[in-house]
Amino acid sequence: MVFEIIVSFCLLGGFFFLLVVAIGLLRLPDVFTRMHALGKCDTLGTGMVLFALFFLSPGLTEKMKIILIVFMTAVINPVMTHLIAKVVFKRQVGIAAGTWLVDNYGSSDKSGGKDIC
Repeated sequence: MVFEIIVSFCLLGGFFFLLVVAIGLLRLPDVFTRMHALGKCDTLGTGMVLFALFFLSPGLTEKMKIILIVFMTAVINPVMTHLIAKVVFKRQVGIAAGTWLVDNYGSSDKSGGKDIC
């Protein structure tokens, strides 16, 4: 009984966060806010679904594959989100009105950045 509750909680939680990603990609105004929703919720949602699949998988081989997928997801998703954000920032893609950015890549002053709005 407890096993089914844990698996159901992980599956429903993971699907909820993946639904939030889909809604965020459709509703948020610019690339940076979309990537924020994608980077956070995608990693968490995928991790929760894979955690539930870890409990459901019968053999050691399947469990090791799922652990490898979780590790690669946890490493690759944040790195790729950061690289995409860096490229979009350097190309100066338009942002939504009211968005506040700090230029940590291109500033040469010692104050830590400049406001781009």
